[in-house]
Amino acid sequence: MDVETVARRKLLDGVLIPRANGSNGLEQVEDFLATTLETSGAEVERRPFTATPFGLQLAWTTALLLMVGSVASTLCGWFPLAILLALATPALLLAEFELLRSPVSGLFKREEHNVLGRFGGRPGGPRLVLCAHFDTATHFGDHHTWGPLGWWWLGPAVALAVATAIAGLQRGSLPVSLSLPFSILALAPFAAMVWYQAAGPLLGTPSTGALDNGGSVIALLELAGRLGHRPTNSQTTVEILFTAAEEERAFGSRAYAATLDPEAAIAVVNLELIGADGPLGLVAVDGFALRRFSSPPWLVEMINDTAREALGSPLLSVRLPAGTLTDGRSFLARGIPAVTLTTESADGFPRQLHSSRDNRDRLSLESLDRCSKLLDALVDRLDTDRAF
Repeated sequence: MDVETVARRKLLDGVLIPRANGSNGLEQVEDFLATTLETSGAEVERRPFTATPFGLQLAWTTALLLMVGSVASTLCGWFPLAILLALATPALLLAEFELLRSPVSGLFKREEHNVLGRFGGRPGGPRLVLCAHFDTATHFGDHHTWGPLGWWWLGPAVALAVATAIAGLQRGSLPVSLSLPFSILALAPFAAMVWYQAAGPLLGTPSTGALDNGGSVIALLELAGRLGHRPTNSQTTVEILFTAAEEERAFGSRAYAATLDPEAAIAVVNLELIGADGPLGLVAVDGFALRRFSSPPWLVEMINDTAREALGSPLLSVRLPAGTLTDGRSFLARGIPAVTLTTESADGFPRQLHSSRDNRDRLSLESLDRCSKLLDALVDRLDTDRAF
């Protein structure tokens, strides 16, 4: 076994353990990341922020309970209350997932930390932030099933519950043969989301998060080892940022993005799902359910130009499945130039994430090497006169 393979295996052993938000595993990996960055010669900080490690469970369970109350009120003939509870459900979800408020998820808060390693460059030079989240999540289903069985039907389900209650209010009553099937249809997508995102952490075997997002973390740790040997007068300041709470509404990256100046010479390259056995790709559109943000064309062009030089071709354009987010949105939402690098599997967006099947056997070493080659070329590019 050559030295490079031994070094990579040590990194894999240090990262690929279950590391859910709020767990001892997350703290253990945080320590490993900080120590490894320090060994590479980086200036290391642990940046605290407020996380909601049980936010998804609390938010989705509360949403289901509100809808249960709505349909129960309809069945009992309490139609005004049914309408109120049905409308309160999307209001809660918008507050939690669109506005990132925490009326329910904030009931159990916890301090977590981002880990930042800085490799200094010339004062006034460009600043490149390379980001990857290190937390994991365990859910039922995957991103391909959440959309068609959950996310896509939440709005129609609320509309059906409200329409049924309004019909009952106008008629004075509704036959059970009509209200009962409508009630079941209204509850179904909310029950599905509770099953997928709330019950999974309680009943599923914990994920070790190899693709999501251990491969990305490994790629950046290996880059850190190489950055430690750069000339001291290098032009670009390179920051390697490992975020927690990406799986909980991207709170870690949101906290860090709030410290950045959108007017500064800065760009963020976020890594997500690096290590799948398909092509290296680029996510240029990210955001929320109702707000979408696009990466600036100049940054996309710079990444693709670098890919042409380093890999021989531009990157595949990747579209995120419904209900999927990355840390990239935290920066784009604040006007920080950002783009997300990812890899696809042979059949498209990787399946069986957030499960015990996302283990180290899924990582393609060739894929990691391609990403490493691109990252090296990008840093070299910015250390020349081709800065943004």
